Amino acid sequence: MKKPFVILAIVAAVLLIVRQFANTERVPITVALPDSPSFTTSNQFDGNWEGKRVDVSGDRICLQTRIIGNIDNGQVTLKLMYNNTMLKGWISEQGKLELYSDSPRWGYRFNGIAMNNKIDGEWKVTNARCHGTWHIEKAS
Repeated sequence: MKKPFVILAIVAAVLLIVRQFANTERVPITVALPDSPSFTTSNQFDGNWEGKRVDVSGDRICLQTRIIGNIDNGQVTLKLMYNNTMLKGWISEQGKLELYSDSPRWGYRFNGIAMNNKIDGEWKVTNARCHGTWHIEKAS
């Protein structure tokens, strides 16, 4: 007598899982670095930069990490030190960043604005709860 109910419960659970995945829009983990930026780049922010990324989600996999890198002729190259993820992109004349991650595992999304010798921004991971703020300052 219990067997039909167990089978029915399993079928219902499978249908619920299939329905859940069918109704969600998939976000690609990585977005390829385009050949060129969507704006005119600026060399006014060129130099070496360093700072940190801070998580506010409370998830233990989202560790705080140092960020180091440089901007050369408007091209941005930053590195998340705890897992060697590279963020590459450009910076506009207004200080707006366009960044792309090379991580095949984590869907990093970083945005930020440069003012004077500091860049502040927000970040998130599309396939985890991780999110927070980040900032870097010009070292040279």
